[in-house]
Amino acid sequence: MSAADRELKVAEMAVAKLQKLGAQQAMAVVRKSRGVECQVRDKALEKLQESQSAGLSVHVYVDGRYGVHTTSDLRPAELDGFLSDAVQLTRMLDADPQRSLPDAALVLSKAQELPLFDPGYAKLDSVKRKALAQVAEAAGHTEPRIVSVTAGFSDEDAVTAAVASNGLHAWQRDTAYSLSAEVTVKDGDKRPEDWWYTAGRRTADLGKAEEVGKIAMSRALSRVGAKSLPSGEMTLVVENRAAGRLLSYFLQAANGRSLQQKQSFLDGQIGKAVMGNLLTLRDEPALVGGLGSRSFDREGMAAKAFGVVEGGVLKNYYLDWYYARKLGLPPTTGSQSNLVVTAGKLSLQELVAQAKNGLLVTSLIGGNSNSLTGDFSVGLQGRAIVNGELGPAVAEVNLTGNHKTFWTKVQALGNEPYLYGSLRSPSLLISGAAVSGS
Repeated sequence: MSAADRELKVAEMAVAKLQKLGAQQAMAVVRKSRGVECQVRDKALEKLQESQSAGLSVHVYVDGRYGVHTTSDLRPAELDGFLSDAVQLTRMLDADPQRSLPDAALVLSKAQELPLFDPGYAKLDSVKRKALAQVAEAAGHTEPRIVSVTAGFSDEDAVTAAVASNGLHAWQRDTAYSLSAEVTVKDGDKRPEDWWYTAGRRTADLGKAEEVGKIAMSRALSRVGAKSLPSGEMTLVVENRAAGRLLSYFLQAANGRSLQQKQSFLDGQIGKAVMGNLLTLRDEPALVGGLGSRSFDREGMAAKAFGVVEGGVLKNYYLDWYYARKLGLPPTTGSQSNLVVTAGKLSLQELVAQAKNGLLVTSLIGGNSNSLTGDFSVGLQGRAIVNGELGPAVAEVNLTGNHKTFWTKVQALGNEPYLYGSLRSPSLLISGAAVSGS
């Protein structure tokens, strides 16, 4: 019996038991995973740790009430008591008539194979894991100004099985790997640092370990001598690895809860321009190699691609079944899979040249965003742009703006999306940004 078959049987048993105990509807999700983390710091092995986890989550719908209950004890004798308690506890909650499982037509009734599992995972041993981390660490330690280097390699093999009384019967097995390096350098009394990180479904997606260390070191060294800039409006080139985080603030206003609670500046904006016409954002759950790829979402609805923003126009919200019912709108999904921003044609160097003068943003620090008003504020680090070329390092500056107008000022898009996260954005050229500094 395969791992998926075993977990499906546990989920099937849980749903049948919950219904026998009086639940009108029920869903059970079983997830088992094994992961290993290896970390090397300043030439010494600091961590080599394996962890395994198993868990069952049950969604119980009984007498108009809804509850979610979890356990990590999957022994049959213990599960009986857990499931009985789950039904009794749910009966004690307040009624919520909008709570139900999705319609049967929307859920996945059998597994859809996605290329998310690396069959070579079993061949990976502690020697190889340690070697990858050591190579990355050594490559980041080749310059006399380096104070410290920490490199890490981690991996996970996970199986998720989901069964529900509405016909959901699906599973997914996936692997994920990451390789990273963080470098600290000496700059007088200061200790600036920077990092580089790669991730993928297969080890081949990570690139060369040596390159990870070298890039982290180069980025850290570029932080030496960082100073603030005068306050004012300026042109920004937001590097791809930073652009995704900035976009995630905007997307917070596109989820069902914010909309239903009247806490979203995107309320009532479907079909209207909310960004510049260069921007198209699509949710792509079947993206090959995508770190957010999936065949079903957390409610069991079959994952489907859809446009969020097309040519600057808002097309869809992120709506799970529950909030879609409360809002009287068709459901999409309640959470992002792979959010893909259509790339442009310009390299990062060409974007910098087009900006002429301004700031290349390489990372964001802290920050907050108000989903109701659209106001946001975030710290920036990067490099000054002087006459179309990169100048000195910049720190201690802050970007403030409002999502309603900020994204309409995107003037150009880069040609290299960031591949090491579920939000794949290229670099962005944005004019008229309000930056406060010295």
